[in-house]
Amino acid sequence: MSRLFYFCVVIFLAISISSAQDINGKWIGQMQTPNGPMDLTYSFKVSGDSLTGTIESPMGELPISDGKINGKSFSFDMNVGEMTMNHQCTVMGDSISMKMPGMPGGEDITTILKRLPEIKKESK
Repeated sequence: MSRLFYFCVVIFLAISISSAQDINGKWIGQMQTPNGPMDLTYSFKVSGDSLTGTIESPMGELPISDGKINGKSFSFDMNVGEMTMNHQCTVMGDSISMKMPGMPGGEDITTILKRLPEIKKESK
């Protein structure tokens, strides 16, 4: 009986690990702001169930913090001055649906990210 239990646990863990999405790399998206659209580039690095990386915008680069991955869902924070913005994300095939809280009293901001293709370096 205990062998069957351990076998089931191993199979469950294998399925859980294989269902985690590969979001490593760069993703691009556009956020609508009161001043018009703003292009953003997200660089994600996954280690187990933790996520690190950066967000590049026309105003500079910011690190992401408190990144967590749970299968097809993940979340992280971005600190802008004294304000922390939480991002809730869902992987949908080759895109990511992202939701961020709006300004106080405002609506949530949603955007879709697309994977930025890697540029392969030619060897000489």
